[in-house]
This record gives sequence, structure tokens and C-alpha cells, in this order.
Amino acid sequence: MTADRKPQGLESDDILAGRYPEVTFGINVQLIGMDSMRIGAGSLVGDDCWLNVCVRDGQPRLVIGEKVCVGRHSVLSTAERLEIGSFCLFAPRVYLADVDHAYERLDLPVVEQGLLSHGKLTVEENCWMGINATVIGGITVGRGSVVAANSVVLDTVPPFSVVAGSPARIVRMYDPLLKQWRKIAGSEDLRAMETIRRDHPLPDRESYLKTLRSNSRITEIIPAAAGRGMHMP
Repeated sequence: MTADRKPQGLESDDILAGRYPEVTFGINVQLIGMDSMRIGAGSLVGDDCWLNVCVRDGQPRLVIGEKVCVGRHSVLSTAERLEIGSFCLFAPRVYLADVDHAYERLDLPVVEQGLLSHGKLTVEENCWMGINATVIGGITVGRGSVVAANSVVLDTVPPFSVVAGSPARIVRMYDPLLKQWRKIAGSEDLRAMETIRRDHPLPDRESYLKTLRSNSRITEIIPAAAGRGMHMP
């Protein structure tokens, strides 16, 4: 397979605009495996981002919803399927991957040992990821959740939760009974919240997305967020 070697600039902008006319891109953005990518209307990919599909078979493997902001210098890499729900907001330098390099053989360069897929990685709707957040594996970050800056997420995050640390742990969860966010200090708090949520179910993905669309007042992520040397008064 040969790469498209057109230099970044007007030619690259034309390629991206042709593929994704309703998406804003920064400069020095690299997309590998565009035939396997889907990016929703009103979304934005900032300067110096790298979106990578390792298995390039034309199937939708990297799927980004509508009005998603991928912050500058972020990396999204998939060998199975990486899904980012609508209205997600990523700070700069966010790393998401469902894949690793194999390394077990000592007699062969790592770059030639192939890939290890962890399965599907899903970030549900309206998640906020702070700067330098890392999410790795075949896991799910539940809708309405927050990943704090510099956190490393290796396990599934329940919906409407805040996680922090390396490895990340749950520090806050939304209480649907009291209709407020509550601190989670340990396993006892977590079990109590799980009981509350069983008795007072949270909205599913479909109904939550419907609510977000109903309340949203923007048609796109503001283009200046992509970078491109743009300034605002």
C-alpha cells in the first residue's frame, strides 16, 4: 500500500475537506486509514493530531460522533473499533488506543512483531478528558464522565463518573436520587452509589443523546479551537 505523500498545506486541506466537509481540521493533522474512519458533522480535530487505523479494511473502525472536539496533539489509534460518542470534549494530548505492539520475541524487532488488539474501546457521549489523559484497552468510558488531567484509565468507567489518577479510580459519581455529584471515598461509597443507581436508573445512551441534541445551541465546535494560528479578540 502506498501512502499519499502530498505535503501538509493546501493540498492536505483539500484531501480532508473532500472527505469530511463538515469537520474542522487544524494543521499537521495526519489520518491513516481514512476509508475506515467516520467523523460526524460539526466536529473538530486540532493541530498536530494523529488518527490511526491499524487494520485498514474499509470497515468503520474509528468512529467519531457529532460536535466532538479532539484537542491538539492528541492520538487516537485502533485495530478493532474505537468509538467516540457525540459531544465529547478532549483537551490537548489525549491518547486513546485499543491496541499495543507485541514484544514477546527477543529475536525480532518490536516494530516487526505485529499488534495486540484489546477489543473495542468506547467513549460514550458527552465525556470530558483533561490534558494528557490516557485510555487504553477494550473498555468503555461511560456517558457523561470526566477523566481528570494526567490520568491513566485501564478499566471501564461507569456512566456519569469522574476518575483520576494513575491508574485511574472513581472519585465522584452522579447521584440520580439527590440529583447531584457526590464524592466517592472508597469501596463502601461505591457500593452505596451502585445500589442507588439500581433503584433510580440513569438515562441510556439513546435517550441521553436525544437530550443533548435538544439542549445544544451550537452547530459546530468553534473553528479557532483547532489552532491553525487563528486569533480572537
